[in-house]
Amino acid sequence: MAGRTAARGDSRRLDVATVTASAMSVVDRLGFDALSLSAVAEALGVGPSALYRHVDGLGGLRETVAVESTRLLTDAVRNAAIGTAGDDALHAVAAAYRLYAEENPDYFTAIIQVRSTGQSMAAARDELDSVFALLYRARGVAEPTAGVNARNARSAIHGFLVLQHTGSGAATVDDDYRALIEGLCRVHDA
Repeated sequence: MAGRTAARGDSRRLDVATVTASAMSVVDRLGFDALSLSAVAEALGVGPSALYRHVDGLGGLRETVAVESTRLLTDAVRNAAIGTAGDDALHAVAAAYRLYAEENPDYFTAIIQVRSTGQSMAAARDELDSVFALLYRARGVAEPTAGVNARNARSAIHGFLVLQHTGSGAATVDDDYRALIEGLCRVHDA
């Protein structure tokens, strides 16, 4: 009986931010594929049912991790763009995107695997796209073309990194990535 009371007391202190932080910690320790309600609940010292107030089951927990992972990626590429312009800005953003995927493989897996149309995920993706759009607006490209170019560039970079991440990339991956970014610079200069 005392265990149930403690679990209920702990669940009242939970909020989405706490559950998200714990889920990210579980992913750091065990990997995205091992993320479970039980693992997060255990880390928080509550029963799994206490999490349902804050996430919609395992799918909701996985989406929460994907949203946070996308936000962290956005911060990384935004920070890389600061103080750069033109081709240098696109190269810096592309390098930061790749570094994020390489240094955070489980977060990148979350971004790849979670297929969400939820509002939080859409907002996180839009924020990432806005960093790329800013690069094109700074080059004098007006909307809606800046937005289209941004989505195309992010899609090309993201797609390349998905192939690299899943082991489908070529042996000349560094040269190929540089060529991709150079190509994006030339296309968008035209």
